[in-house]
Amino acid sequence: MVMLYRISTFILSLVFSIQCLFAQNFHSVDSIIEKQIQQQKISGAVAMVIYQNKVVLDKAYGFADKANHTPMSTESIFRIASQTKAIVSVAFLQLVDQGKIGLDDPIEKYIPSFKIQQVAIVEKDSIRLVNKNRSVTIRDLLSHQSGISSSDEYPKLKKLFAQYQLDKPLTIAFNSLEEEVEQIAKMPLAHQPGERFSYGLSTNVIGRLIEIVSGKSLDTYLLENIFKPLQMKDSYFYLPKEKQNRLVKVYRNVKPDSLSEITPDIYPINYPNAANRKYYSAIGGLVSTTHDYSKFLICLLNNGVYANIKHLISKQIFDQFISNQLGNKTFIFGGMKSLNNFGLGVGLTTKQGTILNNASEGSFFWGGAFNTAYMVDLKRKLITLFYFQRAPFDLPPVLSGLEKQTIKEIDQLK
Repeated sequence: MVMLYRISTFILSLVFSIQCLFAQNFHSVDSIIEKQIQQQKISGAVAMVIYQNKVVLDKAYGFADKANHTPMSTESIFRIASQTKAIVSVAFLQLVDQGKIGLDDPIEKYIPSFKIQQVAIVEKDSIRLVNKNRSVTIRDLLSHQSGISSSDEYPKLKKLFAQYQLDKPLTIAFNSLEEEVEQIAKMPLAHQPGERFSYGLSTNVIGRLIEIVSGKSLDTYLLENIFKPLQMKDSYFYLPKEKQNRLVKVYRNVKPDSLSEITPDIYPINYPNAANRKYYSAIGGLVSTTHDYSKFLICLLNNGVYANIKHLISKQIFDQFISNQLGNKTFIFGGMKSLNNFGLGVGLTTKQGTILNNASEGSFFWGGAFNTAYMVDLKRKLITLFYFQRAPFDLPPVLSGLEKQTIKEIDQLK
């Protein structure tokens, strides 16, 4: 009994020492976030770090609602915007896994209206339409090489996007994905299929294909096949009333040292609280918590396995998910060339891209328009999530800096 007591005491002491060591080392991460709050860049934040399947940082900073002095919580709910894409992409890959749809199938096999879609060629002040060189495939959609882009990526086509009502924030012009995707099929492509990476509306087509192939609405499919299996209890397109008070306010800089809350008259920011909506934005409509999203990332870090024996997706499909789909083509995002590559729904760190945050080559990552970000370093078995709620999307250097500092601290523990 004495020996057992000594062993138990030693283990508890060791665990406490490890926790203290991590807490001490993450002071540098605290400092970066607290500086952003002090400088009125953000109102608050949540940080979560998981290393070798252990949570080593789970902390909230500042306010979720500054005006009402509501403190941020690790249970606060964030608009994760484009982090929605990874969840929808994995959900779709489940159907590929089941043999219900193929990655190289043409879209028109499932949505016939895409068959006659043309390509827009900008010539000075006019647009000329030409035929496609080939069909857009499912792989094109997942890797954003379809030519179904956005007015942000193609300013010269801004009038065309407006003509087809595809320039509205969160596509509030539509009542369903079906309605929107039919409109997408009418609009000419921004470039030939497979010609280049161009970010935009492709994932909404993927969301609609999930509905067609599964026979379920996108929200029901995600609930049954992603959220429930992974016990993600705070991830929704539209929040139930009892959880709406946990939604973090979104801010903007009105002056270099002043924050102002973004209100519905500026932007339809309250979309997660809408009632009786049947439109589910696959490109960016989900809200979630760092706790919920980490469950999804932990599953992927473990090659799609959860609950030790169950598979969300197969190892074979997961390997394709994190494989470069662009070949030697440049990954262009927001008009800027990237050092990294792209898989079937996530960014991929290249050897050159490691300079940005010191993540291992082959890590995968992405973020959201309201300045949230995740990163999964497969070699280190490291997951980072840093969530802010601020517009515009101009804090990636801060988010990358937090990832870089976290990696530095983790590596010092080895």
